Amino acid sequence: MSRPWPDFRPGPLGALKAWWRRRVPGRAEDITFVPPVSSHQQEFETPLPSAVYGLDFNLKLTIVWRLDLATGLRHNAPRSAAIHHVLQRAKEISGKAMLVHHAALQVQLADELATERQVPGTHIWARAEGVKVSTNDDDLEMARKHIALLRNSTLKLAERDVERAEIRYLRDEVLTDVGTATIWWLQRNGYQVEEAVKLSSHLAELVQIAQQQPAKHWAESLVSSVERALPELEDAHRKDLKQHLVKALSVYGGSRVAAEFADRIGLPAGEQHANGQHTNGHV
Repeated sequence: MSRPWPDFRPGPLGALKAWWRRRVPGRAEDITFVPPVSSHQQEFETPLPSAVYGLDFNLKLTIVWRLDLATGLRHNAPRSAAIHHVLQRAKEISGKAMLVHHAALQVQLADELATERQVPGTHIWARAEGVKVSTNDDDLEMARKHIALLRNSTLKLAERDVERAEIRYLRDEVLTDVGTATIWWLQRNGYQVEEAVKLSSHLAELVQIAQQQPAKHWAESLVSSVERALPELEDAHRKDLKQHLVKALSVYGGSRVAAEFADRIGLPAGEQHANGQHTNGHV
């Protein structure tokens, strides 16, 4: 006997769906929308500054960035922001490296820039891969010459400091009187007493000459006065003290006075420019 109404009972598939809805309620508040991640990449090539102004590395790399819309932040030029951020990270590292160290720099940049970081204040995350660092042959030769000049300058300064220390030692400790000068001579000449007696008059003349106070340039007098006040000062600290004097003279006397002082006491031109420039700050 047929039913007076249609049969609306669910079939096997409908029964399964109804059972699943009873087991897992579909409440809208339980669903979290996750925006899709958008990923991009861009090859880029640019000069990269080194520790020496005017000598640059050549940098080639692929910049990879993605957009994280879940942050709620935005940027109108994500490509430019990603490239700028990665290059700034690269410059912070390359600015401390010499051109001759380009191979080591490539390894360091490849390591550091591979880490993905968020561009501050944006929804952009950026990193780099395929980092290649190269140099121009002419620039590399100039870099080698620059290093050689620095090495020679350092050697000459060290020799000059040794000479000055030896002069101070002879003047302030050896040639102070005939007795001290004679003992010093004996010690260095096998204690030849008879010969020392014969030379006593000459030693006396040397003592007299050494103790004379010749007219000094004001810069030398200033340094000598400060050094006499600080006899225990080490050579490295003496150099720091001279640089502080240059700063003080630059602030209160102007760049000309500071340059004259630095030149007279033998401070290298690079250091006198860096430490003796006139500023409005304090010493």
